[in-house]
Amino acid sequence: MSTLFEWFKSRNEENAMNKTLVHTQKVLECVVEFEKGLSYFLEERNTDLALKVFFRVTELEHQADGIRREILNMLSKAELTPIIRENLTHLVKRIDDVANAANASARILIYMNHNDFLKLGDEVHKKILEMAKTSVTAVKKLNVMVNKLLTSEEEEIQSLGEDVNSLEHKCDELHFAINRILVNNNPNINPFSAIEIHDCIVEIENISDNAEEVADYIIMLTVSKRP
Repeated sequence: MSTLFEWFKSRNEENAMNKTLVHTQKVLECVVEFEKGLSYFLEERNTDLALKVFFRVTELEHQADGIRREILNMLSKAELTPIIRENLTHLVKRIDDVANAANASARILIYMNHNDFLKLGDEVHKKILEMAKTSVTAVKKLNVMVNKLLTSEEEEIQSLGEDVNSLEHKCDELHFAINRILVNNNPNINPFSAIEIHDCIVEIENISDNAEEVADYIIMLTVSKRP
């Protein structure tokens, strides 16, 4: 049975492989920009510049969606086995989920009460930023994994996947630490803002969660096609 790599490397489907690589790179750009905007907001207290970057995240996520639709359209027309179509469809959609989480966080930060967010304190802000920076590292490693999967250079995929898992665990621990601080503090924040802040922090963690899901899926694909 043909593998994903063999199908991708066929002359007729080379464009689909390139688009998948471009899609993954666009998702990475989305996450990198989100972390940059968060740094402007929390470290430099430059809300105007941060908002411009968060709007840029939304635009990048929209671009990623367009590339995803193009790839899925190609898959619907291509002559390939059902298992390969299913595998690649799941891969592309899971990669897109990473950008969706970054965009969800950015959108909340665009409309939320920024004064309430700043009331959380430096310790919480530092941990939120560390989550974002850790997520960027995880998605960079994921980008390498996708490239290796599509070029059949699979030697490092397992170790890269383990790195992504470790980074996701670090984000999970940071999220837990943030929640412990917040439930023991009593800042003067209105309830609706508190809900939005909670949702934003959850979505930031979802970036690494979704990256881990893609990494695990890539490892599954490489293991399943071995003789």
